[in-house]
This record gives sequence, structure tokens and C-alpha cells, in this order.
Amino acid sequence: MKINFSKLFRENKYPVYINILERFFFFLIFLIIAREYSADSFGELITVFSLANIFAIIFDLGIPLFLQKEFSSGEKKSPDIAVNAIAVSIFLFPVYFILLTTYQQLIFPDLSFGLFAYTSILVYIFSVSNLISKALSGLKDFHSQFKALLFSRSFAFTVFIIFAVILKAELSLLIIILTAGAVIQLSYLIRALRLNHIKLSLNYINLNASKSILKLSLPLGLAVLFNFLYDKIDIILISKIINFESTAFYSVGYGIYKSSALIYSFLFITGLNKISYLSRNKKAVKLFYKKYLSLLLPVCITLTAVLFLFAGNIIEFFYTDKFSDSVLILKILSFAVTGLALNNLTGVMLNGLGLYRQNMNVTFIGLILNITLNIIFLPVYGIAGAAVITVLTEYFIFAGDYIYLKNFKAI
Repeated sequence: MKINFSKLFRENKYPVYINILERFFFFLIFLIIAREYSADSFGELITVFSLANIFAIIFDLGIPLFLQKEFSSGEKKSPDIAVNAIAVSIFLFPVYFILLTTYQQLIFPDLSFGLFAYTSILVYIFSVSNLISKALSGLKDFHSQFKALLFSRSFAFTVFIIFAVILKAELSLLIIILTAGAVIQLSYLIRALRLNHIKLSLNYINLNASKSILKLSLPLGLAVLFNFLYDKIDIILISKIINFESTAFYSVGYGIYKSSALIYSFLFITGLNKISYLSRNKKAVKLFYKKYLSLLLPVCITLTAVLFLFAGNIIEFFYTDKFSDSVLILKILSFAVTGLALNNLTGVMLNGLGLYRQNMNVTFIGLILNITLNIIFLPVYGIAGAAVITVLTEYFIFAGDYIYLKNFKAI
């Protein structure tokens, strides 16, 4: 099947820009911290971010993707859905903060509480922004998202560079700077909703409407949570079972592996819109799968070869030889590239077809598999074992998704 990649790029121009900008921003932020601060401090920060993100996803409840699907279907674009979704997120913040900080005090008491608290607030603001961004994605307004991201991240990055590289500020202060940028982004996104005739008014808040949204989004939320957990749980386990320095080495290799996905991940943003629209036509869904599969496979094979063959050069160029222990991790993880892309594709298809529970089942089993294997093999094989387990988990998730789609006659 012939695919016009340039046409596909033009159709997805702003999602491409958003993906590149967002991933490049965080890649540079963590790269600067890794180079300017000790490996132990970097490992601690990665652990803090991972924990905060896990708890944020728990309280995400699948609402962002639910909003995108509802808005992209062309049937429901009423402002009350967005208002009640945002209201649920705001009301849940105190619960999120209390549970997260309690967990930190019990499991990681040696971590700085100030750094942990500031990071938890930052991550939750990102979570609310993501919710609004998904609503705008459903409305096909990617331009507003890009403008909000460009301005806020440019501001945050400029100030961050000054305080991190020149002034050598404490990590807590750097998190506060990133939080200021996150608030700017959130304000821009709220304004974009209004310009799309989604007026945010307290008059729309309705307890029954909120319950209805939660009932529909929760299975999707659990699938997203389990998917995110198997993506991040190894960081937490390495921090607890081994040490923060090993977490840093693993995180560097893992971060480069995940960053490579920006080459194709933009496809899945608009992919959810397309599959939601095509969900009633199984022939069209099959064509969608074949089209995306034929595009992803050659890209992923090329990425695997580059990451495996040039792992040492990539690590040394970006992170210096201080992180030479990350080279083996990146080599191993290069074999997970295709699995990651394919399970993203099948996961988007399951969500777009409304098969939330099926997606939830697969990701839950994948999570349990990942945790069990890590607990068994981390003490024996260290972070190399964690990398191998990640490879296995990615392909396991794809296989499970594929079986469900095959049974549904969607592929």
C-alpha cells in the first residue's frame, strides 16, 4: 500500500510540531539537569517525577481521552462536558496531593519534601492542561495548542537555563520556574476553549453529569493507568531495590528510547480521531490498520538499527561518558521500538472502537507481568534485566491488543 508521507505530514503538521516541541523541551530539561547536577540528584528527580506522574494518571480517570473521543465523534461538543470534566480534576487535587505526599513519606522518606511537593503541583497542572488539550484535539484545534506550548515552554526554558546553568540554583527553584510556565500554558488553553465556543461557566457544573462522565471514562482511565504504570514502574522499583544512581543510568537509556518515538507518535493523536469516526465501518478500520502498519514498520526497523549501532555515540554526545553505563540499556531497549509503536497503534484502535475494558485487561496483565519479573530479576541482573523486561512487556501488550482486535474482526 502506497502512502504519501508528505501529505500525511501536512495533514498532521501541528500535532507533529506539538510532539517535537514537547518531547524536545523535556529532553533538554532533563539533559541539562543530568549534565549540571550529580547522577544521584538526577536519579532522585526522575523518581519524584515518575511518582507524581503515576498519581496524576490515577486521578486522570481517563477523562482527557474520553473528551477527545466525544468531541471528535462530532456528536457531543456541549460545554457542560468540558466544564464538568475540568471540575472533577480540580476537586480531586487535594486527594491527589495528600495521598502522594503520604506515600512519599512512607516509602521514600529521604527525598526532599519541598522538591516533592513542588513537583506534585507542577505535574497536576500539566495533567489539567492535558485534559484541555485533548478536548481541543477532538475539536481539531491543534494550532491553539501549539501556540500555547511554544510561548509557555520558550519562557520556561529561557529562565530555566539562566538558573540551572549560570546560577546553579537548587532543584526546587527550577521546578517552580517550570510551574510558572505550566500556568501560562494552562491560561492559553482555557482561552482557546472559549474561542472554540466552549464557554467555561460554573452554571454548567452538575453532579449527575460528572458521575456520568466518570462512569464512561473509568475503564479507559484504568487502561491508561496500567499502560503508564508498566512504563514507569521500573523506575520506582530500581530506585527502591537498587539505588538512585542506577535509576539515573537506566533513565538516560530509557529516555532516549522513548524520545525516538516522536518520529511517529504524532500519528496517534489524529489517529484516535480517525478511528473514532470510522468505528462503525469495519472495512475502513482494517484499512486504517494496514495503512498505519505499513508506515510504522520501516520507520521502527530503521530506529532500532540506529539506536543499537550508535548507542555509545548517542549517550556520549548528549550525556558525556559520565553515563557510559546507559549504553547497554539503550542497546537492549532498541529492540522494544517496534513493540512500542505497534501496541500504541492497537491501543488507539481499541480506544477508538470503544473497547476500553479490553484495553484495560491487556494493560493490567502487562503491568502485573512487568512488576513480577522486575521483582524477581532486578536483584540478580540489575538495570539490564529491567531493560529486557521492558522489551518483553511491549510485545506482550501488542499481542494481547491484536487478539482482541482480531476477535472483534477489526483487523
